Amino acid sequence: MKAKCPTCKGTGKIVKDKMTCPTCLGIGKTSFSLGSPKKEGDICETCKGKGKVLTHEKCPTCEGNKTVLYCSQCKKLIRTGSPSGLCQKCSSLTKPLIYVLKPPIDVQLVRKEMLFLSRVDGVKRIGVFVKIAEGINVLIRSQDQTSDYAWDIGEEVIVEIQSISEKGKFYGVPKSLKDYAVESLRGKVRDFQILDIAPEREGSFISFKAKIVSIMQTSGPTRFTFVDTSGSINGAAFTKAGVRAFPEIKEEMIVQVFGDITTFKDSIQIEIKDLEELDIKETQDFLNKIEKAIDKKSQPEKIDFLIKSPLLKKLKPELEKAAKKIRKALFTGQPIYVRHHADADGVIAGFSVQYAIIKLMESEGYDTDTIRIRVKRLPNKPPFYELIDVTRDLDFALNDQKRFGDKLPLFICLDFGSSTESLFAYLQIKSLDQEIIVIDHHFPDKKIQEIVDIHVNPYFAGGGYELSGGMLGYELARLINPTVTETLKHLPAIAGLMDRVEGDEIKDYIELAKEKGYKINQLKKIGLAVDFELFQLRFSEGNQLIHILLGVDVDKNWHQKMSDLLSDEATKLMKTSVDNILLHSRSKELENGLMLVSVDVELYTHRFTFPNPGKITGQVFDHFCNKNEGKAIITFGEGPDFLILRSKGVKINIPEAIQYLQKKIPEAGIQGGGHEVVGSFKFYEGKRNNVKKEFIAYLSKLTLIEETS
Repeated sequence: MKAKCPTCKGTGKIVKDKMTCPTCLGIGKTSFSLGSPKKEGDICETCKGKGKVLTHEKCPTCEGNKTVLYCSQCKKLIRTGSPSGLCQKCSSLTKPLIYVLKPPIDVQLVRKEMLFLSRVDGVKRIGVFVKIAEGINVLIRSQDQTSDYAWDIGEEVIVEIQSISEKGKFYGVPKSLKDYAVESLRGKVRDFQILDIAPEREGSFISFKAKIVSIMQTSGPTRFTFVDTSGSINGAAFTKAGVRAFPEIKEEMIVQVFGDITTFKDSIQIEIKDLEELDIKETQDFLNKIEKAIDKKSQPEKIDFLIKSPLLKKLKPELEKAAKKIRKALFTGQPIYVRHHADADGVIAGFSVQYAIIKLMESEGYDTDTIRIRVKRLPNKPPFYELIDVTRDLDFALNDQKRFGDKLPLFICLDFGSSTESLFAYLQIKSLDQEIIVIDHHFPDKKIQEIVDIHVNPYFAGGGYELSGGMLGYELARLINPTVTETLKHLPAIAGLMDRVEGDEIKDYIELAKEKGYKINQLKKIGLAVDFELFQLRFSEGNQLIHILLGVDVDKNWHQKMSDLLSDEATKLMKTSVDNILLHSRSKELENGLMLVSVDVELYTHRFTFPNPGKITGQVFDHFCNKNEGKAIITFGEGPDFLILRSKGVKINIPEAIQYLQKKIPEAGIQGGGHEVVGSFKFYEGKRNNVKKEFIAYLSKLTLIEETS
């Protein structure tokens, strides 16, 4: 009986997702120039300026045919038609029924005259032994063998049970059938929900319905991750080392899982004995339930921020969206790449988010190998997404997808990524229809906000330099997993102090750190030790070292000794470098009274050693501020093709200054970004003198802030 498909309502397709517009790559406009703010571009015709288009896929119920068939006898939905108009079960009533024994195996189900699918297991003088299940053989005596089979080891044979001895041995005869129906025969097994699979049930053989969210082939078993409406669990199936078990089973399938409850590295898991795909109707019903359950479970708890901040309150809706998207990625088996700026502020943001995700995964029963593979934290040297980094990230992700069947990752960029320098990297990610979350406090560009999925930045809420990336990362971590609140409570104070934020928020976070026994001097020493160690780690995340330096889940004595040792060494190196470079510093007062200090951080420092040019520039700035209290000051850390800037007491917006220079000297190739008073930019080395001259002229016309400190 044919009828309109109930899933797609007769259209033959369903909405799969909102994808990035392939014409404008999510920007909503076409024919624009990245280097020319005057040419904003035309509205994209494909997405009508929205940057997103709906993607469709073939309806899984009717397979695009718009109609479905119902069994004319039992009225159940059937996947493929048959001349009789009957489903497989009803049709099997008119054909010989061949049984296949499936786990849990129950020999009591085997009866005389039943037909079983078997394979030749051994050829002896008395006859041929055929295997109908692991450890269960049927003897076909020599006189009962026929010429219908070659009787080679492994050959498939239909056997009819002829007799069963008092000792439970089976004897049978071969059958040759061309048209027959196959039905699984299983012993009784208790059906569970994942939530009820507990360690005290270890060793029990169970069954449960679940969605497969991940399949990963290791050098040994094939590892599966299952979810149902109650939770998630891992399972492993083994045929041969490195060989894919159940190759017919794919990700996103809804299956009945059969197996033993075991533990692996202290985590509960399933030793899979069999997987069976559910029929169309059961699949659709289960999918509807599980999608609702995952969406509900992904919603972060309604909690207050740890401090009272009007600015944070304005950012809360977007932070909650980010937390929900991250939690959903975790529950659906999507890998997560946590990218962060490689300084103390950035690493605290990245570490906090990574720690919250890992603790949530552990509470969900994920084993350490799965966690290590699914969550990657990656330090980012420059304050933007460099092309070499995004290329490496995408290459690793695509290789993991090809090799292990992983989904492509969710990208989280913390304490960097708001400037147009990250735009092309984001376009690369969006060309593969992947999602990007940016949590940053640097001055943002509108084009970035248009292309990424979630962009949290204090500037969007009327703020400025009151919050750092580490502060935002900590509060995001609490929304992802509130249980980390106390463990990480001292971290936002370190982040804010090291990034020199200004406002009531940093004062409140310092008070929270004091509740854990930390003094301001200790917090600064920890931050400096982290900066020093990050410089040595280069591109490595240094996970265990960062745990020790931040004092999280480690011996407090180790934490104290290591942070003191590294901060003392960093202080000594900085003092030597600054004392030396001050001998080569130059200062002058501009027409408007602004004091300009410049130091060449390339000529008068050791390359590739701590402290880096940015930190040296900051130390020189502090030195002149202390000597000239109440004076408006700007410091240049000069290199052959870059300037690092620190300022005080002058109304300057460095991103706007960079835009001015780009218009004034377009041939200089100027690129950069930063905050309102802190930033950096690069240019062509041959235009160094032109850039400095124009920038100094620009600074000479700025208005000074009357009261400075």
